Amino acid sequence: MSLALSVLPLILIIALGYLLAKSEVLPKTDWKGIETLSFRVLIPAVLILTLSRTDLSFALYGGVMQGFLLTWAVIAILALMLRLLPRARLANPGFTTIFQAGTRWNAFVALAAAEQFLGASGLGVIAIAIALLIPTINVTCIIVLTAFGPQSASAGQVIKTVAKNPLVQACAAGLVIYFSGITLPTPVIEALDMVGRGALAVGLLAVGAGVSLRRLGRWDWRLGTAVLLRPLLAPAVFAAIAATLGLSPEQTLAGVLVFAAPAASNGYIVAKQMGGDADLYADVLTWQTVLSLAVLPLWAAYLLG
Repeated sequence: MSLALSVLPLILIIALGYLLAKSEVLPKTDWKGIETLSFRVLIPAVLILTLSRTDLSFALYGGVMQGFLLTWAVIAILALMLRLLPRARLANPGFTTIFQAGTRWNAFVALAAAEQFLGASGLGVIAIAIALLIPTINVTCIIVLTAFGPQSASAGQVIKTVAKNPLVQACAAGLVIYFSGITLPTPVIEALDMVGRGALAVGLLAVGAGVSLRRLGRWDWRLGTAVLLRPLLAPAVFAAIAATLGLSPEQTLAGVLVFAAPAASNGYIVAKQMGGDADLYADVLTWQTVLSLAVLPLWAAYLLG
C-alpha cells in the first residue's frame, strides 16, 4: 500500500464511527461511555506500555523534544497575538477558543497515524510528545481561559486538573517504570498489550462519532484562523525546525503527525465550562478533522516517499 493510501484505514474507521453515531446504531448516550473508556483506560494502556519499553535517552530524542517545545511555543505565541485585535473584532470567548484549537491536539489520531505510517518507533515519539506537551498545553490553556474568561481558577486548581488527566497519569506511570528499571511481569505486559490493541481503533471511532458534516457549511475568519494554525501551519513549522535540528525523516514525520492532528475534543468541554465559544470550537474541530486526514498522507509521501 502506498503512503498516500495508508491513511485510508483511518478514514474508514472514522467514517464508521460517524455512520454508527448518525444512524444511532449506537445511541449518542453510549458514545460518552466509549470516549471515557478510551480516554481513561485504552489509550493510557498504550502509553504505559510504549513509554516503559522505549529507549528515552536524550541523545536519541533530545532533538525531537526541542522541536516539540519550539513548535508549540511558536503556535501559542501566534495565537496569543490575536489578542492584539480590537475586542469588537475578536471577543474573549472566540480568542480563547482559537488558542485552544490551535494548541491542543488529538492523541488518538496522532497515535493511529504513527502506527500506520511508522510502526512502533512512531508510537514511541508520539508517547514522548504526550508526556511533554499534554501537561504544558493543559496548564497554558487553563491559564489563558482564566485570564480572558469569566471563570477564575487558582494555581492549585490548575495543577489538580492536570494531575487528574488520565493521559498525564499514564505518562507518569510509564516514565516511573522506565527510569526505575522495573521489568513488568509478562502477564501484565500481555494484558496491557491486549487492552491497548483496540485502543487506537476505538479512539478513531469516537472521533468519527463527533464529526458533524453540517458544520462544514459554517465558515468565518475566526474558523479560518484556527484551521490555518492547525493542521496547516503547525506541521510546516515543525518540519522547518526539524530540518534545522537535523532530525531524521521518520522523527520529522512523527512530529508532523502531532501538529497535523486535529484539536482534542476535550477542549469543547473546557470551552463550555470556562466561558469559551464552544460552538466555534465544534465547527473548528470538524474542519480540522477533515483537513487533517487530507494532509497526513501528503506529509508522509513528502517525507518518506
